[in-house]
Amino acid sequence: MRALDELFNRSAFSAPVTVTAELRTVTLVMNVIVPTPVASAVGCSVYIAGFLDRLDGGLPQWNPGGVVMTQVSPIQWTNTSTGRDGTQLEYKYTLGSRDSVEKGAACEELANRQLTLTYGASGV
Repeated sequence: MRALDELFNRSAFSAPVTVTAELRTVTLVMNVIVPTPVASAVGCSVYIAGFLDRLDGGLPQWNPGGVVMTQVSPIQWTNTSTGRDGTQLEYKYTLGSRDSVEKGAACEELANRQLTLTYGASGV
């Protein structure tokens, strides 16, 4: 690159610079409504397990009791994390053990939930 002054004198070429653009940070807010039998269980907590190590903060990968959600009502739980735009996740909700991951209506194993972080208009 070269510069020009007001008299149109050209400078020598500047040294090249290499830069890498950082991906934008996305705030991920996860909310879950749990069924009434789960909500009424005394001392019950809801967790998230999955490829959470792809998010910021050193979260564990597929630890069913590693990331506890915050209870905001008798049936609603929430968790807020951050990660980079474009990060792909797979996850499930659990009650803290591999025996208590979310199941379907007939107690069948459900496929992992999937999402991709997208910055969008607000970054949330």
